[in-house]
Amino acid sequence: CYSTNLFEFLRFDKGQRYICTALNDKTMKRFWLFQRTEELEQYLVEYTERSKILGLLTM
Repeated sequence: CYSTNLFEFLRFDKGQRYICTALNDKTMKRFWLFQRTEELEQYLVEYTERSKILGLLTM
């Protein structure tokens, strides 16, 4: 995940622990790596729905 908003949602709102954090070699942009589980998938759906409601995503 490259989004700090998504990271904060997963980490602080949902209590998900990330595996590691690093910088992309080409962009030097920070990212966080989470283990992909069914629970995480549900949180990603929830995050997407919340973002649509708040007008943050235009899908």
